[in-house]
Amino acid sequence: MELDRLITFFSTNPSAKLLRATHSAYVIYFLYQQFKIEENLTTPHSVLQQRLKLYLEQIHESEPEILRERADYYLTHWSTGETRWLRRYYDSQHAESVYQLTPHTEEVLKFLTEILDCSLGFVGTESRLTRIIETLSDLVIRGTDDRERRLEHLRAEKKRIEFEIQSLESGDVVSTHSSTAIRERFADVISDLISLQGDFRAVEESFKSITRDVQKQKSEAIDTRGNILGFALDAEDRLKEEDQGASFNAFFDLLFSQRQQDELEKIISQLDQMSELDSQIEGKARIKGMIGSLSQEAKRVQQTTRRLNSTLSRLLNARVSTPRIRLASLLKEIQASAVRLAENPPELGINLLTELDLYNGLHRPFWQGPVEFDEVEITNQEQDETERLDLFQHLAELRRLDWSSLRANIAQLLQFKDRMTYSELLEACSPTSGILEALAYIQIAHDEDHDVDESIVDIVRIETEYGEQNFEVPRIVFLSEKLRNSQEAGPSNRK
Repeated sequence: MELDRLITFFSTNPSAKLLRATHSAYVIYFLYQQFKIEENLTTPHSVLQQRLKLYLEQIHESEPEILRERADYYLTHWSTGETRWLRRYYDSQHAESVYQLTPHTEEVLKFLTEILDCSLGFVGTESRLTRIIETLSDLVIRGTDDRERRLEHLRAEKKRIEFEIQSLESGDVVSTHSSTAIRERFADVISDLISLQGDFRAVEESFKSITRDVQKQKSEAIDTRGNILGFALDAEDRLKEEDQGASFNAFFDLLFSQRQQDELEKIISQLDQMSELDSQIEGKARIKGMIGSLSQEAKRVQQTTRRLNSTLSRLLNARVSTPRIRLASLLKEIQASAVRLAENPPELGINLLTELDLYNGLHRPFWQGPVEFDEVEITNQEQDETERLDLFQHLAELRRLDWSSLRANIAQLLQFKDRMTYSELLEACSPTSGILEALAYIQIAHDEDHDVDESIVDIVRIETEYGEQNFEVPRIVFLSEKLRNSQEAGPSNRK
């Protein structure tokens, strides 16, 4: 560990910047809750923005001076520049940008989980010492091709197993791990699982780095196709030899082995029968969802490798590479000519046609005949007295909306704060006339220039005649009269 490397790490590494941030505890807690506790690999922008907004409101109730900026500001700050605690990108499953934890944030969460061990409350010294001894023994036995040493080890194991079988058959007391040892070993399993999830993110970033390097060499035409291909294959081989790559390949071996999956599910199902682990609810839930969560991580890595394979396929396609080489050659000729003419530029006259009318005969619509109407015979409609009574009864059952009371409800709730969401309004003033009253509040928001953003959809629960139902509504924030009249609450962001 060198001083220069430590100084560089703490001044430039995003992981160190996260740990040293002014309000790092609050930031780390939010990211851990949203991506680890909720087991979200990716989260859409609108969802993460709303959750961060609610999180900030909860903090400001007791700590108004902490994280005082808007939610959008922090999401932008955490995913750009030198911070890079979140990765923001677009995918094919969402119409908006999504967020994902970066390897730097994964490292911080892994480090703090191991240090605090908050879910299990202790450090498993006994089980870890046992695992160290067992691992060293396995290295000594299986790390050498000494036949006699291997046979001696196997004979000793055979003797130990036969002695244990005889002991159980004779009715002796079954020896088990202590309660502490069981919890310690379970803590080690959870720690290893968290480390494995971080390994996948590192593998994904490594494949992305290889893809970027290949694309850069391809676009700059600085090397031959053979050399670029060799670089990509060598980099991929090195990656597979690293710890993260080995973990990734081992996981795929497990994923494609039905026998191992069946054995693992059988083992996991038996955890609920162990009373020593009754308090480890979160840990057991993480173990039960292990295959599913790791499969999602592996799917992300596969998508990255497919992009790398697609890049290499285009590189090896002669029909694609020939125009690329020709284009690169022409660009170099243009650049050389520009350098020669830089001191004595020629006089050039260029005429630009900014308006050009084009006619495409295929855009002309087909001929259609005139609209014909069916003849309707006019007859006198006989009135049904029963139907008339039913209609009058439905009319009498309609409840009149009291618009003044609805506006008074909004004004009363905005007396002590400047903003109030639509969900907060419905929670404070539950609609007594069902869905019509809820719609009336939306109409008031439009008519009286409150903040309505139709590009974002919120989910609200409203009591109807069929029970509580979920409805999609635009993002609505009711503003106080002072805020609506100020320039800061102008109509530039309202629809």
